Amino acid sequence: MSVQRIGNEIVWLHKVDSTNLYAERYVSDDCAHGVVVATTNQTQGRGQRGNQWESKAGENLLFSIVLKPSFLLVHKQFLISKITALAIVEFLSNYTNGLSIKWPNDIYVNSSKISGVLIENSFHSEYLDTTIVGIGINVNQTEFSDDLPNPTSLAVESGKKYQLQSLLQEFCQIFQKHYDALQLDSVGEISHSYFDKLFRSDGYSNYNASGQTFRARIIGVRDTGELVLETESGERKEFAFKEVSFVI
Repeated sequence: MSVQRIGNEIVWLHKVDSTNLYAERYVSDDCAHGVVVATTNQTQGRGQRGNQWESKAGENLLFSIVLKPSFLLVHKQFLISKITALAIVEFLSNYTNGLSIKWPNDIYVNSSKISGVLIENSFHSEYLDTTIVGIGINVNQTEFSDDLPNPTSLAVESGKKYQLQSLLQEFCQIFQKHYDALQLDSVGEISHSYFDKLFRSDGYSNYNASGQTFRARIIGVRDTGELVLETESGERKEFAFKEVSFVI
């Protein structure tokens, strides 16, 4: 039986608590690979590390992609984060400029956040069983809560409004291309492209860790996801998710 292409089946929901939670119920079906669960009204959207994803109903793309990456070793799971970020950047580059990936996988336009990702994996062996890739992309929203420090959207950047369903179809085709590269084990190319697109990868910037601010430059990202920084004095530091923050 052939594997379903990503986005061949899109489940559009009028309203849902979370597309990731809905997708979790969908993956009991062994043939669920490639299914996309989408909505424009998510009441309990989640971001990385327990954060909330705020989105005005009817204006943005909120969706989850169900993957069955049984070829990928668990310790290489961050590669899915890399290809997801690269796919979003390629997709958005058709509509705006100044895009970068703020480690690990937030997407920025200059110094403003336009997209976030939440990836959840399950496994029972050294290989992944199921991955749910949750993505939020700000599209038509132009007014945001004061609690959000630096949001933007395609509408803010371009002054245009967009048809959400057609955008999602376009994104799925781009994501499939990057997923195909992962299946072909193009790890070197994926990692090089990811580093090339990293936010603040071109010099020294301010970071904060354990309450201390310091200047450093990004020199790499481990296959397991850790950010590798080098301070102005030449000291190398590695950080896992949420152990370090960018001073923006």
